[in-house]
Amino acid sequence: MIPTAPDARELSKPVLVFGAGGLAADVVDIVARAWNLPVAGFVVNREPPQETRAPDAPPIFLWSEIRPRADEFLSVNAMGRPTRRAFIEEAEKAGFVFRTLIDPSAQIFPSALVEPGCVIGAGCIVAAGACIRRHVFLNRGVLIGHHTRVEPFTSIQAGARVGGHGLIEEESEIGIGATIIDRINIGARSFVAAGSVVVRDSAPDSKLLGNPARERSK
Repeated sequence: MIPTAPDARELSKPVLVFGAGGLAADVVDIVARAWNLPVAGFVVNREPPQETRAPDAPPIFLWSEIRPRADEFLSVNAMGRPTRRAFIEEAEKAGFVFRTLIDPSAQIFPSALVEPGCVIGAGCIVAAGACIRRHVFLNRGVLIGHHTRVEPFTSIQAGARVGGHGLIEEESEIGIGATIIDRINIGARSFVAAGSVVVRDSAPDSKLLGNPARERSK
């Protein structure tokens, strides 16, 4: 169930993308594929990235410019780092309503629940009974097993696989191609390095690396 898709009124508005990093480019393409809407621009609360941008790329706005204009846009969170939570919650308090954006190639089982503000990339699968809490970012090709819960402001990077009956607590980051087997709990604010295989529960604030994954120094 995805009760957070935009309604007909919202689909008449341009899209405002929060964040301007590399993930934001993916989000622009998903917006085109899923909603066929224009992107008005990106919004940041600090100096925008300096890398070369395409001439036709949407503009980057500072938060101070956009803050009073919540009613004008359909908002999407494209900030894949859990540390940006404060900015998104400030925007919500200012009246910005974030909708869940799902690439058309993703598969969300009917009994799964996806909360507001999520981005689910191309080729993702969210299996039966899974719960994806608010502002979770699932990058391309992520697999979420049945009855697994992913807590708010977690980012799971491309190609990661999460088994069934698991729990990934809030503000965690799972690296590219990592595997978490069935019935594993990952503590809040944890980091799982790319390619790691997690076979046991982890405490909050863990840094896990390797196969099998082991705790590394903070």
